[in-house]
Amino acid sequence: MNKTLKTRVTISYGYDNHSLVLLTSDFEKIKSGASMNIDGQGFSIEGEVSQDTWSFKNKEISVTCENGFDIFQGTLDDIISTEGVL
Repeated sequence: MNKTLKTRVTISYGYDNHSLVLLTSDFEKIKSGASMNIDGQGFSIEGEVSQDTWSFKNKEISVTCENGFDIFQGTLDDIISTEGVL
């Protein structure tokens, strides 16, 4: 059985924590400064779920939602945890 190793990246946006699961190989590219946009699992704002997009560029992170909310702006150093997941 072939399992793809993934990484869960977690940031704190002030009110709570928010995570993204991505391929470990993509996270390695991001840590090297690659640019990448990845849709998350959705983000609940005031009881409604909005699609979240994580944008990585030059080791900076921006998390936004389709409804226009800016959730997080920071750098890879602001990641509060990373963990491997199968």
